[in-house]
Amino acid sequence: MAATRFDPLQLAVLRRQMSPEGNREFTVHLTVSVASGIFEGLALLSLLPAAAALATGETAAGLPFGAWLGILAILAVVTFYSRYRQAVTGYGAVTDYMRCTHHALGDHLATLPLGWFSSASTGGLSRLVSSGFMLVSQILAHMLHAVVTQVSSLVVVTIGVWIWDWRIGLTLTLTTPLIFASLALLRRYKNLSDQKVARTDRELSDRLVEFAICQPELRAAGHTDDFGPLVLAGEHNDSERMRDLKLSVVLLGINGLVLQMAVVALITAATLVATAGSMNPVETVAFIGLILRYSQNLQILSDSFTAVTVAQAPIARMGAILDTPVFEEPTQPAVLDAPGRVELRDVSFGYSDGTPVLRSISFTAESGTLTALVGPSGSGKTTIARLICRFYDTDEGSVCVGGADVRDQSTEQLMKQVSMVFQDVYLFDDTLEANIRIGRPDATDKEVHEAARMAGVDAIADRLGWDAKVGEGGRSLSGGERQRVSVARALLKKAPIVLLDEATAALDAENEANIVASVAELARHSTVIAIAHKLDTVRAADQIIVLDEDGHVTQKGTHDELITRRGPYRQFCERREAAAGWRLTHS
Repeated sequence: MAATRFDPLQLAVLRRQMSPEGNREFTVHLTVSVASGIFEGLALLSLLPAAAALATGETAAGLPFGAWLGILAILAVVTFYSRYRQAVTGYGAVTDYMRCTHHALGDHLATLPLGWFSSASTGGLSRLVSSGFMLVSQILAHMLHAVVTQVSSLVVVTIGVWIWDWRIGLTLTLTTPLIFASLALLRRYKNLSDQKVARTDRELSDRLVEFAICQPELRAAGHTDDFGPLVLAGEHNDSERMRDLKLSVVLLGINGLVLQMAVVALITAATLVATAGSMNPVETVAFIGLILRYSQNLQILSDSFTAVTVAQAPIARMGAILDTPVFEEPTQPAVLDAPGRVELRDVSFGYSDGTPVLRSISFTAESGTLTALVGPSGSGKTTIARLICRFYDTDEGSVCVGGADVRDQSTEQLMKQVSMVFQDVYLFDDTLEANIRIGRPDATDKEVHEAARMAGVDAIADRLGWDAKVGEGGRSLSGGERQRVSVARALLKKAPIVLLDEATAALDAENEANIVASVAELARHSTVIAIAHKLDTVRAADQIIVLDEDGHVTQKGTHDELITRRGPYRQFCERREAAAGWRLTHS
């Protein structure tokens, strides 16, 4: 395993997300920051010989007092210009970083496997690309140069003090590392405390969202005033924040104490040198002023470096996304010699190592047929649909679509062959017509309206209008109506293969009738693989694949073939028929 590169300022990570022009601008920014620190350090050191020349009326280091004033004036002008260049190049680098990072993240997200997009992996993505990127940019523009400048200044001052008097230089050299060690230790404890607070913040935020979403259930149960999980999360958050506040007060006190002890040690050293006759009173006063300024630089460095470390979290999150491997795209399109055909050959797959969901699955869905996947919850039905769409790659075996392994097809080639209708449908905050047209953007208005009619969306359009906005996620429509729009997309696309994942689950009679009719229309020109619990859909299938809870195929055949055998399919049908016959009666 390669050693982790020491990069406390995350310079390599920042450079990775910049264009060549941005990297050059960033190099100039860092160079100017170093130069600014050097000029500032030289200006501080120039006060010592200037004070000596003023006190004695003689030259100091070969120059009179007037010459030292001139040097200080020149250093002030040069420092002002370097600070100006520092700001200009810093904002130029920030602008380039923001632009390139957004493009890089967007491009990478567009190539990630569909299986990556779960609630766990995408959680906080919107905060990352907004507040997270802004935080990194602010630190890059305002804090990073402060760290570089102060380090350069402190190095120059330390070297100059050694040249002026080795005893004070030795004291400075011994105390400064102790200050940095103290700051590093205190910052570590503060970071650990901040992580605990962040966990309770997330928990409180989750409970608040839960409290808002579940208002109907809570009001029905009479728990709007005493929702236990929210109250408990708030108490935990208050407790952690109070503990963090107390810890911050203690750490700040210790930090100030260590810094003041170092200042006292330096002033004591300067006083001892002065009493020994090596410095006159004016020089001593000037030196004490330099020490006090040195302590301020240390504090600025500490605060700036702490701010830089805050950016490590969004930088790490962004790096983790960009380092997520993507599927390799073939250089040449695959030969599709069996359009509409889907074949699984000895497929085994698990979402985590050592926990297989599917075990040696093999079946073929011929072109133009309807295949129903049946089995208990957790048997892997949805996983099969995801493998066909290449959300993931199989652990063992192969999935062939159109006569070619999905791994030999580009994402574009595979997606042209497949339409997906899942139970959870997302609609964009656009018009009803635009949401259907996503299925085939170049379709005519007549084709869009015909697909909508077959899916029963025309009834929705009659009520709302074709130009009506459906809201983010389609919140202005019911679940069944969103499902109709999703089926209309599939009808419009006319893909050779259609995957239906429990498309009729939890629908009312009207919506279910529309979906069932649409499935029949899809089956006229497409290979349909349906995950269904409704007997009407299963009975109409040309082939039924029965899975058990361990992810094995236990039965294959048509309804008429399987219903005559004792086994899981017959039990499935008996339970569905019993449920269909259940009704309330008046005694």
